Amino acid sequence: METTGSNCTVWERFLEQYKPSEDLVKPSEHVVAVCRHVGVTDEIVDFMEKFGFGNYGNGLLKLIDPEDYFQSLFTWLGKEDYTKIPFMMTAFGDLFYYRILGDGEYDISLLNIHYRRIDVPAWTVSEFVQYLVDPSVQESVLRKELFEKAVSKCGSLGSDDIFFFAPALVIGGAEDVEYISKGNAKVHHQVLFQLGQ
Repeated sequence: METTGSNCTVWERFLEQYKPSEDLVKPSEHVVAVCRHVGVTDEIVDFMEKFGFGNYGNGLLKLIDPEDYFQSLFTWLGKEDYTKIPFMMTAFGDLFYYRILGDGEYDISLLNIHYRRIDVPAWTVSEFVQYLVDPSVQESVLRKELFEKAVSKCGSLGSDDIFFFAPALVIGGAEDVEYISKGNAKVHHQVLFQLGQ
């Protein structure tokens, strides 16, 4: 489909740096329809359709099924809000979500679950890709060097796994491989949220 191809070209630099895993899962027609219905840009929905959910760059980033992570995001935001659609996650569980602002405007926001902070790294998909391929972002936001040490210590991430800190940063842990464990992303999202209460 020609449109899909053109909408996916924006992701070329991303795919060069974050090789898709062999076991990506294509989204259901329902998920695609929901994303299009609420107004997620074609550049993201077409990318989901063409490549699928799962690990990219050995799991440094994951393209996620929004329906699997709505509850996690809404827990952290404090309410259900379907103008905010989670679609990507870092190896350490931080969530990127598409935020519909109205009148065709949107941004891509980042929920940092470890420091309980929300940032807005991009206002377009093109800006978002430029952000993700920036070496300084890969180190400071994605924790690439720490990720590589974590893979050596704990093994590669499954599609639902993330690395986390034990004890959590919010209760005295440190961003050091000594404190890293591996587990289910959705479970850890809830545990970490409760720890900060």
